[in-house]
Amino acid sequence: MANLYDGKMAAIYDAMYQTFVNYDEEYTFYNNLIQKNNASTVLEIGSGTGNLARRFQENNQNYQGLDYSEDMIEIARKRNKNSSFIQGDMRDFKLKEPVDAVIITGRSTSYLITNDDINKTFESVYKNLTKEGVIIFDFIDANRFIPFTKENPIIIHEAVYENINYIRESHWDTNNSLENFMLEWTAKYYAINNNKKEIIENDFSTVRVFTLNEMELFLYLNNFEILQTIDRKTYAYDTYVIVARKKY
Repeated sequence: MANLYDGKMAAIYDAMYQTFVNYDEEYTFYNNLIQKNNASTVLEIGSGTGNLARRFQENNQNYQGLDYSEDMIEIARKRNKNSSFIQGDMRDFKLKEPVDAVIITGRSTSYLITNDDINKTFESVYKNLTKEGVIIFDFIDANRFIPFTKENPIIIHEAVYENINYIRESHWDTNNSLENFMLEWTAKYYAINNNKKEIIENDFSTVRVFTLNEMELFLYLNNFEILQTIDRKTYAYDTYVIVARKKY
């Protein structure tokens, strides 16, 4: 997997995504799918700094979060005193009890670089779901996003949080030397102080984007039955959301 947000980056991520993402809408979207599939226990993979967790906690739902970054989890635990968070790897985890729904949010699937990463993730999810359990996850659509990055070599996002102005300048390069549909993502983070743009952090990741057909085949090979496919635009990406049920 790629490097994820640790240390200083966890706090910067948390600050900027407060304005990038409408977490009330995110919660409503995922919770509607959870309720539609009669799930009462939920694991969120890629729970980050606990912004969705707070909504589940406020509604007294049986929720737990899993994230690769201990620094992200530290923020999440401070924000959600009554929620459970696990530091772990989506490719290999074991819960104390299986859950009715696993949601993988925030396009965390992008960090599953190899086919083995994806198969191991679906295998772990399968093992941690109840008999009628469902997986709900999003992924970036390669067919739309790769052309977008070619036409927009630098993508700028601005955010204001706690009276601090932030800017993120992202650059995407298609890496044709690697297998699958891979992108090299470079980002510079700035804060505006006294009308001056000061760099506060650099970030780099290798990420993967998928075609819908690819993801459908991965699910089929890992014994999941697709119930619903949703074409969903997010703040920066054209994505698909898939709801699939564990098969026996």
